[in-house]
Amino acid sequence: MTDGKFLQEQLALIRELAEQADPYIRKRLLALAEKYERRLADQKRATQGGL
Repeated sequence: MTDGKFLQEQLALIRELAEQADPYIRKRLLALAEKYERRLADQKRATQGGL
């Protein structure tokens, strides 16, 4: 499994959990999701820049 695929799967799981969580946990999970999104975007930029 590639790192990008792993990040996408974790991001989906985190968002699914956030939908069911109480407001405090939801806020923390969505903050974590943002970090994963940034890592994914950085990885895509690095891959595209290397071509």
